[in-house]
Amino acid sequence: MATTFPGFSADSFLFFEELAPHNNKAWFDLNRSRYEQHVVGTFRGLLQDLAPFVAKLNPHFEVGGKTNGNFSRINRDIRFSKDKSPYKSNYYLYLYDSRHDRGHAGRLYVGLSADCLTVGFSIYGSWRGPKGALETLFRKRVVTHADLFANLLATVVRAHRYETYWYREEKGEWAQHPGLPRRADDWQKLQGWVVRKVFLPNARGLAKPEFARQIERIFTELYPLYIFTSVATPKWRQDLSKAMARMR
Repeated sequence: MATTFPGFSADSFLFFEELAPHNNKAWFDLNRSRYEQHVVGTFRGLLQDLAPFVAKLNPHFEVGGKTNGNFSRINRDIRFSKDKSPYKSNYYLYLYDSRHDRGHAGRLYVGLSADCLTVGFSIYGSWRGPKGALETLFRKRVVTHADLFANLLATVVRAHRYETYWYREEKGEWAQHPGLPRRADDWQKLQGWVVRKVFLPNARGLAKPEFARQIERIFTELYPLYIFTSVATPKWRQDLSKAMARMR
């Protein structure tokens, strides 16, 4: 397993491409070494590479490298899923406040699938559980700091041409909508918001160790969204100003 970040090679994408038509335990067991090297090893090397940057960005961010912490699980919990295939078609690295559960507030992430690599920010509401930052903090700030939020959307999302989409509950299910919510009421009802960059497998520099620096730049640009949506300390506005200054 890699101890340094080698970049995301064709083998990283190929594993998920071949998993799709062979999503069963027998195939996975035969290909486990590929998964550990080209997926898990690559992501663990990336986290190790990013650790000094993360410590400066937010010293409370989790970097312990645990599964179900920094890293997603490849095994699907089929008890609560309509998809009964045993393995997920993607893998994620998450950076989030270690003082809370990973789902409590926003997070920065890197995601890999057969089709692409994504680097972004996401925040989700609770699904029939305790309310998190989206419900208790983000929705309120959209109203109380509307001008500040509008500036964030202009200087972060639109200026840097990030892809974005959001979720709303419709008929008991989460429905995905492209772009930004257009109505104020939508911001109060959304159950999830994602802002990201998408890299195709042949993207320039993706397979090189230096791609970690590009991830750092993206995280620096998106970190103000994390502060606005998720940081509840009295000095959050000062922290936001500092984060915006880092972007320049």
